[in-house]
Amino acid sequence: MYDIELADVTKVYPSGVLALDHVNLLVRAGEVFGIVGPSGCGKTTALRVIAGLEQPTSGRVHIGGTDVTELETRQRGLGLITQANLLMSNRTAARNITFPLEVAGIEMYRGGDELLDFEASTLRIHHLLERSPKTLSEGERRVVQLARAVIASPSTLLMDEPLAHLEDLVRLRLRADILRIHRARGLTTLLVTASQHDAMAMSDRIVVLFDGVIHQVGTPTDVYERPATAQVATFFGEPSMNVLPARVQAGRGERVVELLGRRVPMWSPCLDPYDGSSVLVGFRPNDVVLGGPADDSIEVEVRATEPLGHETFAETVTPDGVRISCTIPGRAPPVGTTLDLGLRPERLHLFDPSTQLAMLHPAGR
Repeated sequence: MYDIELADVTKVYPSGVLALDHVNLLVRAGEVFGIVGPSGCGKTTALRVIAGLEQPTSGRVHIGGTDVTELETRQRGLGLITQANLLMSNRTAARNITFPLEVAGIEMYRGGDELLDFEASTLRIHHLLERSPKTLSEGERRVVQLARAVIASPSTLLMDEPLAHLEDLVRLRLRADILRIHRARGLTTLLVTASQHDAMAMSDRIVVLFDGVIHQVGTPTDVYERPATAQVATFFGEPSMNVLPARVQAGRGERVVELLGRRVPMWSPCLDPYDGSSVLVGFRPNDVVLGGPADDSIEVEVRATEPLGHETFAETVTPDGVRISCTIPGRAPPVGTTLDLGLRPERLHLFDPSTQLAMLHPAGR
């Protein structure tokens, strides 16, 4: 197992696009580490710099304590699955899988055939080995790519969207295969994904990037429950957090935020410097309460719904046009229905409106 470290890495493309901005990041040996963020945030660039497919404009890359910044990809001991990691159409699935062995000079009669048989058994793909890639389904191609990535016994596995565009059952099965191989072989695994479900399910820790800048590193649960910035709060979590401006009154023995025409008591002293000005208040859709006293609730109209079994996700709007996402128990109400929503003061998050930095999070559930 090897650590992966990006030390003050900046990447500027010839077009002038700043993809990574002084990124310092440590991926610990043996963990599954996820890189998440919106499209264009620098996720893929970070992976390509680690893999040696891109050279950083400045900064260094270390794997296992060794500076590999100048080394070619094949010298870094990596297994690699990229977004465009296509299979070679003129080779069978078996010969695609064994290609890294050919590059490494491992001939089939000197152990390569045993390695192929081992990977085929591990991933249950013996029946695919003699087939042409063009006859494989998308899920089958991904499994073959995974076998190809690990057959040469890498210390580190780098994957860029390995589960994208797969049917749910196929994605879940491949996700389980990746984690099983990761644990069995003691790999350090880096996962770039746009799927928050995959990041939450697979990663020990994640980093959230915006415009090439790190906003937060932590466990998926910590990032979800204690987002470091308002941007992280509105990005990470499905459905995303509601973040709205609110005016503060902190004096005369009370601390209150005026939110959507309601006075919500908040007792944290972090509000005191904002007396008479504004903060950003965040709340998760599942922390909204349906119903409540008329003078203490927020009237909204249902604009769209998504049934989730025993509960319903609803997009609503206030009479003033403010959109609020909420999760409510039971069956979906008809579009156009008027609801009264209540907020739980103990479940509110607070963010500074200028820096976007978190000031207060709810206590643990």
